Amino acid sequence: MAIVPRFDQLPIPPANAAEYNTVCQFCNVGCGYKVYVWPVDESGDVAATTNAFKLDLSKPQPALAGQSYTETMHSITVGKDGRQYHVVIVPAMNSPINQGNYSYRGGANALTVWSLDRGTQDRLTYPLLRVGDQFQAITWQDALALIAGVIKGIRDRDKNDDNIAVKCYDHGGSGAGFEDNYGAGKLFFDALSVKHIAIHNRPAYNSEVWGSRERGVHELNYDYSDARLADTVVLWGANSYETATILYTQHILANIQGATVAEKRKAFDQGEPAEPGYLIVIDPRKTSSYTVAETVASNQVLLLQPNFGTDYILAHAIARVVWERSYYDLDYLKARTDMKLFEEYKQKNLKLDKKYADFMAEAERITGVPKAKIEQAADWIAKPKAGKFKRRTLTIYEKGIIWNMKNYDQVAALVQLAVLTHNIGRPGTGCGRQGGHQEGYVRPPAPTPGSIYNGGPPVNVDKFLIGGKGKFYWVIANDPYLSTPNNQIFRKRIHERTTKLTKALGESGEAATIQGRIDAILKALYSDPDALFMVVQDIYMTETARDAHLILPAAGWGEANDTSINCNSRLLRLYEKFMDPPGEAKPDWEIFKLVGEEIAKLYRAAKQNDVAAKFEFGKNWKTDEDVFLAGAQEFKDNQVSEEDEATLEAENYKGVTYAFLKQKGQEGIRTPVRRDPKTKNLVGTLRRYTSKFGTADGKFKWYATDNWEGYPAEVAKYLDGTKAKEYPFWVTTGRIQHLWQSTYHDRHLPEREIANPLPYAEINPDDAKKLNIQSGDLIEIYNEEGNAIYMAYVTDAVKPGTIFMVMYHWRGTSNSLVSGYTDSKTTIPWYKGTRANIRKVGNPPTFIQLTASTLQQNKFN
Repeated sequence: MAIVPRFDQLPIPPANAAEYNTVCQFCNVGCGYKVYVWPVDESGDVAATTNAFKLDLSKPQPALAGQSYTETMHSITVGKDGRQYHVVIVPAMNSPINQGNYSYRGGANALTVWSLDRGTQDRLTYPLLRVGDQFQAITWQDALALIAGVIKGIRDRDKNDDNIAVKCYDHGGSGAGFEDNYGAGKLFFDALSVKHIAIHNRPAYNSEVWGSRERGVHELNYDYSDARLADTVVLWGANSYETATILYTQHILANIQGATVAEKRKAFDQGEPAEPGYLIVIDPRKTSSYTVAETVASNQVLLLQPNFGTDYILAHAIARVVWERSYYDLDYLKARTDMKLFEEYKQKNLKLDKKYADFMAEAERITGVPKAKIEQAADWIAKPKAGKFKRRTLTIYEKGIIWNMKNYDQVAALVQLAVLTHNIGRPGTGCGRQGGHQEGYVRPPAPTPGSIYNGGPPVNVDKFLIGGKGKFYWVIANDPYLSTPNNQIFRKRIHERTTKLTKALGESGEAATIQGRIDAILKALYSDPDALFMVVQDIYMTETARDAHLILPAAGWGEANDTSINCNSRLLRLYEKFMDPPGEAKPDWEIFKLVGEEIAKLYRAAKQNDVAAKFEFGKNWKTDEDVFLAGAQEFKDNQVSEEDEATLEAENYKGVTYAFLKQKGQEGIRTPVRRDPKTKNLVGTLRRYTSKFGTADGKFKWYATDNWEGYPAEVAKYLDGTKAKEYPFWVTTGRIQHLWQSTYHDRHLPEREIANPLPYAEINPDDAKKLNIQSGDLIEIYNEEGNAIYMAYVTDAVKPGTIFMVMYHWRGTSNSLVSGYTDSKTTIPWYKGTRANIRKVGNPPTFIQLTASTLQQNKFN
């Protein structure tokens, strides 16, 4: 018998089934999907005229080319009318991104649908109030009144919003697109002025790519077609096979295998050589992105494994080779870049006053990458092709760079290498993020500073809260008890602070009225400065929510209309609503609107009508599209020429409507959207910075990064004296294909839970032998920040002396061991590097032996 139910057949959508367009809720790639919904007492048939697929289902579909429909693509939900409905979510054959293909994650979109016959029945369905040690159901009216009363009470006492702290997404995808982002921005930045706000995966309100943006290059600048056209693709700190699967398998791998040569001939200049592509993987690990490519084209793949934190030094070394070998176009540099700043870059980063041999010897010592490999990488990135045609290189970076030591300098070094070699703005080129999820940012200006070069860096909100500051903490659609750095300390302190308020409220009995509770909360908060009131807004009960005082149920993906762009093409599409949210759950934008209106009522009652008006920002928002259109007004006038696209915000969609997006379907439109000055038509932007960069004068702004200074004190302490022996392993962390982000859905899906019962850590066979550890064993990984119990995977993916830990799992988080260090220029943490030791706890438990694979995950031969 199967561990999870299996089916001999699947229901066929009838020809009259409701049909919707949507985009996968998970990673950055943005694969297109079709959704079919119909009552459970109806069915289609195999004839093409009787089913919604319009296919002859009496015959097998063509292998790897036909319409996919599997058990994981079907679910049953319950509508507001009380009826049960089939929901089928299949990859869209007409999507330019996935072309009918799907990943492990996307192929299971249907399993995440709210259903009464699987773990998703655990969705939050109504507001919950902590009363003593229990959560009790309350009405939305009481929940809104409580939040509004506490917020206004704090503002009345403080005369500012500095005691209000927020942890909220700044992105799209996963059911939180432009609409929800704009709602958040209007409440927290326009109505309130929240300075202590942090983004979902980091402790401040900041950009992970200021090092690129302040050069004039937004991080989303290339198109998926560039992965097919590039002579060389560089994956720098990006494990695309696992975290952007379809981008890798459908486009990058196809390029390496030679399947896109005909496309190259069409796109390239006349006479320019077009050949199968090369792949450079730069990562401390031998990732599956490397080993898959090595299996199919070993002579076209190069792996560089730099020492921890040294990537920017490696980028400078490659750039020095480029300079020495004249792999650059001086006319381009003079025309498109700030040459005064270029001289500073050459002096401080390329160190042209130092002999080449000496420079490279130092780079080799710091990075651990052999000189020959550095030079080979430079050749693959920039050596002109036959006929003196410029090489076309696409550099894609992700968490291994943006969550690295010295975030600002790491990112700046990569984009400067790309500009030095003219690998931005041409077909087959670009230098940008892979992305973690899709994007959808539109908000009023934030009351928070930028990088150290623009008034910052921003406040570290985690440390603000750990230090006993703040009185109101609102956590929205994320789980900081898993995701923040120095996590063990953070969890302990927030638990202590929220518990103080809980105990204070229960000392003389819980108040019977909402106003009485508001008064009691405010009294306790100002009697004990360490007490903290916490609200959590999410779709499930999370680790963080268990310490909350009030929990708000939110709508998820597919339960409201929303819009986002994917990261590899900035492709804007409409993710159509295809089902109702469970119970009384609401879209985030509507919750923000209702909170604002409730606060406005209190100010109007106090005769403060001018203040009340600020909180009535959503009074005309009746639909999802109302919010989408209101958000568009934040963008610049987009009636500009193609040459001036760089002057626009990367996500500018001014003029776009839901009707326009429905007409476009899976084709969508690439942002920034322009209104052509001649035709007045809306047109997309295929790739950016062909004519100008995004600076005041249109020229790229070079930057001299710091020299190598060793490691920050929080990590350097582990390298001195006896601690080097006490904590002998470097630790890196990351995401995996099988679990999405904080596992908010996955933990509720039996198919995922039994295959991934515990978080795992990769350990090299040499180290495992010394410690008598085998795959499947339980191990404790520990340092002075914290500890975690993980399952061991013995693999050569990591070098001796290095371990890799899965970031988030409901049974543990690698962030318990991550230090509180952040880049002094950006307040971005170094999630990807620390030191630790390992202790074997025991042999594999029986439940792991039955369901979890311990095969080496980067082996494909």
